[in-house]
Amino acid sequence: MRALRLIDALIFALVLLCISACSGLGGEPQIIATAAAPQAATPAGFSADIQRGGAIFAERCSDCHGGDGSGQGDLVLAGSIPPPMDMRDRSLVAAQSPQSWYDIITDGRIENLMPPWRDALSTQERWDVALYAYTLGYDAELLQRGQQLWRDECGGCALEAALPARTASDADYGAQISREFFQAALSPGDRAAIAAYARWQTLSGGHSSAGGIPRGSFSGLVQHGSAGGILPADTRVRLQYGSPAQGFRTAETTIAADGGFRFDDIPLSSALHYTAAALYQERLFMQRPPSGAGAAERYHQVITVYDETHDPLVVHAARIELFIEPVITAEHGSSLYVRQRIGYHNRSDRIYTSGRGFEDGREATLLIQFPAAAILLSDDGSGRYVRIENMESVPNSLIDTLPVPPGDLHEVAVEYLLPYRADGVDFVQKFNNRIDAEVRIVLPGTLAVEGGWLARGDSAEGAARVYSGRLQMEAQPQLQFKITSAPAPGDAAISGAALLLLFSAGCAAFIAGAVLLYRRRPPPAQQIDELVGQIAELDERHSQGQINHDLYHQQRGALKERLAGLMRAAGDDADDGGRDA
Repeated sequence: MRALRLIDALIFALVLLCISACSGLGGEPQIIATAAAPQAATPAGFSADIQRGGAIFAERCSDCHGGDGSGQGDLVLAGSIPPPMDMRDRSLVAAQSPQSWYDIITDGRIENLMPPWRDALSTQERWDVALYAYTLGYDAELLQRGQQLWRDECGGCALEAALPARTASDADYGAQISREFFQAALSPGDRAAIAAYARWQTLSGGHSSAGGIPRGSFSGLVQHGSAGGILPADTRVRLQYGSPAQGFRTAETTIAADGGFRFDDIPLSSALHYTAAALYQERLFMQRPPSGAGAAERYHQVITVYDETHDPLVVHAARIELFIEPVITAEHGSSLYVRQRIGYHNRSDRIYTSGRGFEDGREATLLIQFPAAAILLSDDGSGRYVRIENMESVPNSLIDTLPVPPGDLHEVAVEYLLPYRADGVDFVQKFNNRIDAEVRIVLPGTLAVEGGWLARGDSAEGAARVYSGRLQMEAQPQLQFKITSAPAPGDAAISGAALLLLFSAGCAAFIAGAVLLYRRRPPPAQQIDELVGQIAELDERHSQGQINHDLYHQQRGALKERLAGLMRAAGDDADDGGRDA
């Protein structure tokens, strides 16, 4: 009896579906399943090269983490972001494993403004920089102490037998060595030294001694990039150089009358890492030397400083990219998940900031507005953006706190949801700066974009649709288009009578087929297993950083709600079966 009731309900629902499809309610977005990417494995016999890792760290990481890993990078010193952890603090680092650091580099930590590097760096490069960063707290004294302990206490032991796995923390590794290779228990300090020494042996590029490094001069020029700008005679330049094994040192000097500076008797080696910065108007301006800069007998570095401008007309949106995906969440239902990147161009020769700031020292630079119905995701915990709330004039807005340098160097990346309606979504986004931008919109084949200035182009991204166009607006600039369900291939205009006839025949066939399909549908237990599998897959995607944190919880809630409904229905069936018996 219950099965017949279910079939009756299903047929009724399918009839409603056919009727609603005739009224334009078809094409509701659905969850797009994405296979989880396999986690990169460490090749057998793999050894990280920390010289190469240090070069990557200097180029990619030092703005936030500092050249020495202290967490005092230029963006931190400028008050733009909160300081990250001090990588030199062994008490913090030793409890973690290199594998965990590799995972963070791979997947990122968006909530801490740490981007994922999966696509930008190869597996080898991520391991190189992970082991470089992990060993920043190793100094010559620690490594020498570990070497001496190994020789004195376990001279006949083969070090290769104790080489650590990358999944082991230094704390666990040191305790393991103490248990397996030493008769007397090592103190915590000795365990740290022996773990550092043994791990250091697995790394290439980590065995050069300071005594063999040639010394020379590190010189450069500080120049003013703003017309009419004047460099004060006491402009200071700071040079930081070193390596994890030998530590990092800092030297300071002032510029000469021609803006030049020079540091003598500096060790110059491709194994060392250098950061040079000029302090001008209480702002640090840095230019990174290229990889291997210290290999020459002398090196010359040019640092450009700029005056400030508070004129918002010098900045315009030059590049706008949107990646749109339909999703279903427990909290918001059918929605569009939007990842948006906006590249701003400063056409002046001055660094732009609004001239206003916040009590914590951060500057207010760009106002970023969103469509009126947008639901922002994970935007207010990174430290870079300040969310604007309870302001009727600019709802759904953020303020960027990073100054905009001259040129095309400034990018904003945000994520949000848009509620999806059956008749489409009118996308309207206002801008506080003028627009002279190349616009690119990427979405799945189930959706389409309507906008007279946008053209659909060939897609190199599988089944995705790509639209592009150029938008130029000075007065009341805004990005506007409409997102609709995509028409089926081969759709053509037909008469109303023919449409009604086709619809009636189609619905009859659809209902008949659906009843047959229902009789063949997987039993509840199989459906429950499939949902459990989908939840597990979603958990894996989230653990690997492939899905936004807020979106993950919303999609997981929707799947759990469906799972709970199936389990309740299965329980009701069991009760009915017992009563019928």
